[in-house]
Amino acid sequence: MKWINKVAGLFFILSVMLVIPQMSVQGQVAVSVKMDTSMLLIGDQTNVVFEASFPESAMVSMPVFSDTIIDKLEIINIANTDTIRENKSVLIRQKYLVTSFDSGWYEIPPVQFVVGFLSENRMDTLQSNSVYFGVMTMPIDTANADAITDIKVPIDAPITFKEVLPFAGIGLGVLLLAFLAYILYLKLTKKEPIFVKKEKPKEPAHIVAFRDLEALKEAKLWQKGQVKEYYSRLTEVVRVYIEDRYDILAMESTTDEIIDAFRLGRELDRELKDDLFDTLVLADFVKFAKASPMADENEKSMLFAYNFISKTKVVEVLRDEDEVDETESKSISEGKNE
Repeated sequence: MKWINKVAGLFFILSVMLVIPQMSVQGQVAVSVKMDTSMLLIGDQTNVVFEASFPESAMVSMPVFSDTIIDKLEIINIANTDTIRENKSVLIRQKYLVTSFDSGWYEIPPVQFVVGFLSENRMDTLQSNSVYFGVMTMPIDTANADAITDIKVPIDAPITFKEVLPFAGIGLGVLLLAFLAYILYLKLTKKEPIFVKKEKPKEPAHIVAFRDLEALKEAKLWQKGQVKEYYSRLTEVVRVYIEDRYDILAMESTTDEIIDAFRLGRELDRELKDDLFDTLVLADFVKFAKASPMADENEKSMLFAYNFISKTKVVEVLRDEDEVDETESKSISEGKNE
């Protein structure tokens, strides 16, 4: 450590000797640059001070720095400018708190100060002195064997769940995309729709028919003289019911074709077929021959529609618990031929 102190002392004396002859003076104007120390440890901080002394009849513009003063000297903080006035003289002092992270010897070259002489109406430029300083690394005590140690290897730390989570999420995302791509491939190869719209379960035919008959009954069409409209809607309800219940194209068939279809399938007993035939024929006469049925005939036609649907509707029958536990649809037709 003694040799470091000697070098620092010599360097300080050299700096002082360089400051004095290089101080620029013109009349009573003087500018200078100095550091609080000429030797500093790497990473330490010190002040660089810029000063200008001049009479009140003159003006001096101080140099301005933002990030660095020189390449290896970084500015940490810029203090407010100090101005001292005494005996018609002005002293301006600007401090910069600096540091350096590179060891070596450096020079702050002369800095220019702009001076204005008001009485002479002219401008001039003065240069400050140069400043030399050194930056030292941390001294090592070679006499102490423990002072020099090998570089420690990194410590193995256990992997935490937080570290694994992002990779697990990415992996799951890749698997999900692969699965979706496989499903899409299967659908495309089988020419199946990618998105299947879930249809609402279809209501039983008798539920729809009873609801439509109630609406027709509430409308009271034949009571208002709209007999043709009444029979058109009544037979439409019956035909739609037959089409949904028996898979007979009743909406596109004539009365005779409907009866023949039932005759071939033996789905109805004779009485129901006769009543169905009579009701459909009466409706045909009203719609196409402009017949005018009596009030009791209109009511009888409505009563037949209710009776026909009620006797032929599909009823769910629950099997015995000892048998297979499932619900089957069974057609119950009262008066059906055995």
